[in-house]
Amino acid sequence: MMEIQFKAIALDETKGAVRKLSKEDIFQLIDVHEPYYALQDVSADANNFATARIRPEQPVGHEILPVSAAEACRHLAILGSVCCALVNPVKQKHYYLAHAGTYRRSMEREYYAASELIATAECTFFSKRKATIKACLLDNQNQLICGIDATFHVLHHTLFERFYVDLYREVPVFGQKNPYYQKNPLFDLSFSGPSASASLGKIQDTNCAGHFPQLPALPVAILMNSLLDLATAYIHHVTGNHLLKLCVREMTLLADNLGLSGETVTLYLKQEASLDNRFRLRCTAVSTGNKSIGDITAIIETIA
Repeated sequence: MMEIQFKAIALDETKGAVRKLSKEDIFQLIDVHEPYYALQDVSADANNFATARIRPEQPVGHEILPVSAAEACRHLAILGSVCCALVNPVKQKHYYLAHAGTYRRSMEREYYAASELIATAECTFFSKRKATIKACLLDNQNQLICGIDATFHVLHHTLFERFYVDLYREVPVFGQKNPYYQKNPLFDLSFSGPSASASLGKIQDTNCAGHFPQLPALPVAILMNSLLDLATAYIHHVTGNHLLKLCVREMTLLADNLGLSGETVTLYLKQEASLDNRFRLRCTAVSTGNKSIGDITAIIETIA
């Protein structure tokens, strides 16, 4: 079991050091843009502790309200990367690539659909190549819903663009549709004993809108959502109850590589343990060439 402590800290407005950050300010420092970037009213204090408002976008499916685990990780990781950019002494565009992280759901109260939540984040370590953050999500009564610890690889934009020069798009073709308002369908879903598999098909530029604008890569949080959808399908299959609601209680993530536009993604699941209403599942994703792009271990509880 993970032992993670999260805290909600208020911005220090008493010293008059709180500053509002516009999207233009942020987009000069990180290469995550709309629609993947959906933070509102971002503020930071003198210690580079930041807050923002978010509105849940993606359907929660069978997860409990008010927001899916993957979408919570999406917004918290982006706000965390903003904190890292504020700490970074080189005020130029960098890529903050989520490499490893932990998630924990902390709230027990019953929720209904929420129109707005509060995200907070702080950078807890920064070096030239690595950064760590702690972030949490609160409801409108400042009660803790969930939190993450995450580690980023830090790359200057010139280095990152050199790595992925073959992927470069002079004029991105993302279309007008926001891909984060919906879930990605699972293809070729199959079950075999304590295992399951599915395909996401080929990654399209439109699947990557805003991540990154001219170097489209599948966001880890969107891949995570698909892996958790596979977990949901598996739990419904083995329990025979397709109406069960689920709570992702804890989760660890490793992401060694990016899933790039044009690659084909396959998802795998293996049940590691189960007890009563709790499942421990390992879900992995590989893309073209058997490249590992995602590996999560989740503890998921069923809610009657």
